[in-house]
Amino acid sequence: MKLSSTIVPHVLAYHEIDDQHSADVYCISPDIFMSHMWAATHEAEQIKRSVRITFDDGHVSHMRWAVPILNELGVQGHFFIPTAWMGSKDGYINWNDVRSIAEQGHRIGSHGATHVFLSVCTPSQLEQEVRHSRLILEDKIGRAVTSISMPGGRWNEAVIRACAVAGYEEVYTSEPGMYRAATVENNMQLPAVIGRFAVRRKTSLRTIAAYLEGDLFAVSRLRGMYLFRQLAKRMIGDRGYQHIWSSLFRAMPG
Repeated sequence: MKLSSTIVPHVLAYHEIDDQHSADVYCISPDIFMSHMWAATHEAEQIKRSVRITFDDGHVSHMRWAVPILNELGVQGHFFIPTAWMGSKDGYINWNDVRSIAEQGHRIGSHGATHVFLSVCTPSQLEQEVRHSRLILEDKIGRAVTSISMPGGRWNEAVIRACAVAGYEEVYTSEPGMYRAATVENNMQLPAVIGRFAVRRKTSLRTIAAYLEGDLFAVSRLRGMYLFRQLAKRMIGDRGYQHIWSSLFRAMPG
C-alpha cells in the first residue's frame, strides 16, 4: 500500500560519506551512496516527481564525494550548513566550498549557527541560531536562503515561530513521513514542516525504495522507530539520551 504523493514529500537525509571504515552509524561508503542515488532517480521516474536529497553538518565528504556523484547523475542536493563550523571545525568544509556547492546548482540551507538543539534555546539564542545564521549564509553565497534543518531533529512550536519570524519557508525535521503544510496562524506565515528519513550505514536499498515510493508499511515502521526514540528521550531526558546515543553510534550529533 502506498501513501498519496500529495501528502508527504519524499526526503532523504545524509550526514557523512567516506571510503574508510567509520564507527559513525550515519557514515556510508561512496559506492553505497551512489547506489542510493541510482535508486532515488529510478523511483523519481516511477512516481513522476522529484526526490529530495539533503545533507546536514557540512562535512568535507560532501565536497569530496556527494557533490560529484550528484552532478554525475543530475541530482540536486540540499545542503544544511551550521555557519559557525565553516572554516573553523576540523573535518568540515569552508566558505569557499559552500559557495562552490551553491554555484554548482545545489540548494543551501541553515543548520543553525553552532548546532545547539534549538528546542532548548532562549529567545536571544534562537535569534542568533536561526535569523543570524540565515543572514550570514545569504551574505556568503549571495542568494536567498529559505530553508533550515533542525540540529539533532529537535524542535517545538516556539522554534517554528522563530523560523517564521526569521523568514524561512521550509523547516526540515528528522521524523520520517511527517509533513505539515505552510499556513497562516494569528497573521503569521508559518513555514512548511517537512520530515526526513535519516539514512544509516545499514539502511537497505529495499528500505530506501519503499520509503521513496511512499509504501505505507515502510513509512509507518520508520515513524514507529522514530516515535520510540522520542519516548526514550522523554523517559531519560534529552541530554542523557544524546550522551548514550553519541557514545554508542556517533562522534557528534546530527
